[in-house]
Amino acid sequence: MNPEDRFDLNDIYNEPTDRQLEALMEAVSEEVNKRAAIARQRFKEQLQAEVAAVRRSWQTPK
Repeated sequence: MNPEDRFDLNDIYNEPTDRQLEALMEAVSEEVNKRAAIARQRFKEQLQAEVAAVRRSWQTPK
């Protein structure tokens, strides 16, 4: 975010401009997408580990 796009979200006297809101929404969107990608990757790795554990348990002789 550019310095001119910054504003105080707690300032009740000065509303942000459309440009500032657009910059904020873009920054939030980028952060959400980054966190979602990390979460998807972790979930995929967890599922793969669980599937591998189940497959190993099926191959263990009783």
